[in-house]
Amino acid sequence: MTSARRLWLLSLAVALLGLSATAAAGAVAVTRIDFAGPSFAEFMAACQRWVFPHFTTASVLILALGSVSLAALALCVRSAVRQVLATRRFESRLPVGGELAGVPGARVIADGAPHAFCLGWLRPRIYVSQGALDALDAAEREAVIAHELHHARRRDPLRLLLARSLGEGLFFLPVLGRLAERYAALAELAADEAAVEASRGPQPLASALLAFDAHPSPVVVGIAPERVDSLLGQRARFELPVLLLVGGLASIGVLVAVTVGMAGAAGHGTIQLPVLAAQACMLAMAAVPVMVGAAGVLNARRLVSGRGDASASPDDRRLGWPRRAVLRERRQRRRAAARR
Repeated sequence: MTSARRLWLLSLAVALLGLSATAAAGAVAVTRIDFAGPSFAEFMAACQRWVFPHFTTASVLILALGSVSLAALALCVRSAVRQVLATRRFESRLPVGGELAGVPGARVIADGAPHAFCLGWLRPRIYVSQGALDALDAAEREAVIAHELHHARRRDPLRLLLARSLGEGLFFLPVLGRLAERYAALAELAADEAAVEASRGPQPLASALLAFDAHPSPVVVGIAPERVDSLLGQRARFELPVLLLVGGLASIGVLVAVTVGMAGAAGHGTIQLPVLAAQACMLAMAAVPVMVGAAGVLNARRLVSGRGDASASPDDRRLGWPRRAVLRERRQRRRAAARR
């Protein structure tokens, strides 16, 4: 698959299936909770069951559904908040020197090193350093601007924010992480194609990339072998992770099956939850197991995934665009150099 648009639609379809299954699981868990206030005898019995718990299989499944839904929601929100905050901190530190003439919404950075990147969610902005403007000729500048304008028009930073947040949140669908990373690479290739079309040839963009690569920086994406091959006319290929995709769809199927089964099991596995603040012990009995279950799911996910780059700073790990792309491409260059 070579189309960034098709890969984005596939990622979105899988994520929507996962979100729908997770939302249905959470809805069933909520509908199986009794909000009626218990009598004093029921309250005392409930507290005793809290100290000496006795769960049926149905109760355990309901707690599992609630825990998965809560964990997925927490992970999605945490990932999105971290990326947004890291990007805003990074953007606030940029030494903006003014607007770029002739390009609405583009800004010039007072920096002697060549940079060019796109930041922002609903209204992305283009940032070009003064060093890039000085180092590049008119055709090269046009190619670089066309590349970044393509990212802005497509709202690639927002797409990656959503893709990575959903990939983090729907932890039982590891294929989403692979698709998100691949979309980031294909988005770069699509922007390169737009720049080549605007420049009526690959030479201006290729020479601009060489100028950027000659002055490494923490923000600009370097020359990946895949981008070089694309500029030379070789189409990039991406084989879908079929096993991961099938496994993810199977996970969604299992979650839907359990949800439907619990929704149809009328009168079984109900967990009593009183009116807010009416019975503190009953509230804890219903809320704490779900929270503990969600925490257990999160910890198990960290142990199983083992993801993360220990050499990267916290901002590097949280900022999805463009620093994670930089780290990925640096690893690609090291592998290519090792093969040579």
